[in-house]
Amino acid sequence: MKSKQSLSNNPELPLEILEQIAAYVNDLESEDGSWLVRQRGLWAMTLVSRTWYAAAITKLYYNPGIRGKNFQLFVRTLCPSINPHIRKTDFSVMIKVLNMSYLVHDGSKSLTSRILGRVKDGLEVFVAPQASFAVNCLAALSKCLHLRRLDLSFVAQTVSIRQLLNSTSKCTQLEWLSIKCDDGSLDDKNNPSPFDWPPNLKTLVVSGPVSDETLIRFGILPKSVTDLTFSQCPKISKIAVFWLLKDTGQLESLTIGRRTTNVDCAWLIDWLWALPKLRRLNYTLSDRDSIAQMMHGALAKPPEDHPYPLQQLELDLIYLDNPWSDLDDDELWNAIDEGHLTCLRRLVFSHRSGTRPPKAIRRYVRDLDDLLKALAREDGELATIDEDEADPHEPGLVMLEGPLSEDSLITKRIQPSRHLEVRLVFIKQLMLGLARLTG
Repeated sequence: MKSKQSLSNNPELPLEILEQIAAYVNDLESEDGSWLVRQRGLWAMTLVSRTWYAAAITKLYYNPGIRGKNFQLFVRTLCPSINPHIRKTDFSVMIKVLNMSYLVHDGSKSLTSRILGRVKDGLEVFVAPQASFAVNCLAALSKCLHLRRLDLSFVAQTVSIRQLLNSTSKCTQLEWLSIKCDDGSLDDKNNPSPFDWPPNLKTLVVSGPVSDETLIRFGILPKSVTDLTFSQCPKISKIAVFWLLKDTGQLESLTIGRRTTNVDCAWLIDWLWALPKLRRLNYTLSDRDSIAQMMHGALAKPPEDHPYPLQQLELDLIYLDNPWSDLDDDELWNAIDEGHLTCLRRLVFSHRSGTRPPKAIRRYVRDLDDLLKALAREDGELATIDEDEADPHEPGLVMLEGPLSEDSLITKRIQPSRHLEVRLVFIKQLMLGLARLTG
């Protein structure tokens, strides 16, 4: 009896410590990157006591994992009534990241609009669902004034670009926008007025079967855009890309992604002089391209003090059956050593699994890596290079298997922890033990 009383009288852990535990659980991921480990751990914390609940509930709803199985429960929690003035819930202001991309036929367009109306005061990142987002959601989207990142790349229904930009023009914090375009996206061809872009937009991602005519009608991009990506745009050609980029000299990063095969790689390198601030280029080579062909335009001796400013070149070789056939023909080496690419300090190759380069190519790759690091040392950019540090901007050459992505560039040398599940079990045992101590 005394032992039970003494256990029940033990004080709870301070809230600061519980918040540290919640922050640790919030960073947990399984080896396949699943969100379940994090969400289940935070949910378990909310069941221990009121203090544990207060420490974990904000992180639980910060980025809720929404799938088809739990979507209706999420809706009933967030929207207990159709009338927004009845039975308000405090959970809505906790949601900062709302990713609905895993929903296909769950919900409706009106329900998506209701959800956006509930989370508008705190929402910072929104990824739209495939089938339940349309023009009638734009009114609610326009009220999300704290939005920083908007991804509409999964939306199946055509959305008017002009109406979308008019809706987001007051989102002064919006910096990242991904839009899916086709020839129906510009339904007001007789309207010559320019688009009303978000004032502080920095990154623009264009995807979908957009034609040259539609892309040219985008007009001049805002001066705030420094990062531009074309992804899965099989219809656009180098003519439309040139027209869009000819007055976009402020670009610092350009990506010509997968299935954008009508933009010639040699032409792209030849035309880099028109982008005087471009520091990063990501290009996916088609089965008609080769590394030697791409480097041919960069072999010429640049004018004095006028080499291309390109510092990072990322080449996705996933479509090439034999990507290493002409890598050792010295075009790339000469372009870096004495051609137009003398500012290049980081080179990334992404190749198909099972196409490991032969021994001679691996030796050539090591030489290229040494060259890039030696040039960086001459610039005084680094005194020593830590091979164990996965810096996405570290000079040298990186080889990756599989498709090229932002995450793959950062996690090249970082292997997923195999002890996360063990740590999660330990956290759960700690929670249970503390729950018994606190009665």
